[in-house]
Amino acid sequence: MVKRKKTANDLLKHPEADLVTNYIVDRKRKGLYSLVFVAGMPGTGKTSTCFRLGELVYEKYTGVNQMKADYIIDSLLKLTKFVMEAKPDTLNVGIIEEVSVLFPSRRAMSGINVDLAQILDTCRKKQVILLANAPVWTSIDSHMKALGNVYIQTKKIYKMTKIVYSRMYRLQTDPRTGKTYTHSFKRGGRDVKKMYTGQSNQEEWNKYEQRKDEFMEHIYNRIKMREEKRNDKERKEMGLFPKRKQVKPLTAREMEIYQLVNVQGLTYQASADKLKVCKATIFQTLKRINNKLHIIKQNDKNSKENEPYLAI
Repeated sequence: MVKRKKTANDLLKHPEADLVTNYIVDRKRKGLYSLVFVAGMPGTGKTSTCFRLGELVYEKYTGVNQMKADYIIDSLLKLTKFVMEAKPDTLNVGIIEEVSVLFPSRRAMSGINVDLAQILDTCRKKQVILLANAPVWTSIDSHMKALGNVYIQTKKIYKMTKIVYSRMYRLQTDPRTGKTYTHSFKRGGRDVKKMYTGQSNQEEWNKYEQRKDEFMEHIYNRIKMREEKRNDKERKEMGLFPKRKQVKPLTAREMEIYQLVNVQGLTYQASADKLKVCKATIFQTLKRINNKLHIIKQNDKNSKENEPYLAI
């Protein structure tokens, strides 16, 4: 007998990720924190699953979807700040993006991973809910896995129905052996492993996508700056002057934003509201301003360093 292939309509017969959502909310109501791992190959919907689960937990616990793109964490510093500012009498849901890169299993004894253990202990105290994603389950730090409560493996995105199909398991770690075991969720006394998540709030999701673009631009500028410094060093070693970089003066709009943020001390959001633009525009403009000012400063520094040679 050939087993029929599971379709999107088969998944939609049941409520959206209800078993995992209820499990997390029940733990919160008992004063417990939750650590959920979401693993899957690139393009299977890991981050969107995390984000949608966060929305569902907020809706279930508070009645309102309060999930924001700002709750997606991509550095140890942001994670520390998020946990530090969390309050146990409110709901705090954070997403750790690419957790295996931030806290890899091969560096289990590194200083960063030791810091992570202390942060997770504080998460327990403050009842924080963390949704951490990674491409491969085994690449996650073993200590972190031992403290996990739920494991979700994303399998496929159904683009027509805009849902992500996943498999879900409860986690249990044996303190004696350190081994982590998986158990099925149950509905009506029967084991349930399949779940789906739908599309999240598009406005917040677009902010996250924009942040990814800004991150790539930041990496490009950082690599470009390193290359320029290396080229300048080589030119000096060869007895040549560092090349003077061309830079355009600040525009009227750039001067206006610089005054609001760096002189008047307004926040990015306050500046954006005053100029009737989005917060991302303020962020991007300040990056351009800082880049221009850096080039001007570097040109002045090179000119002063070259003065003795010019005098000869």
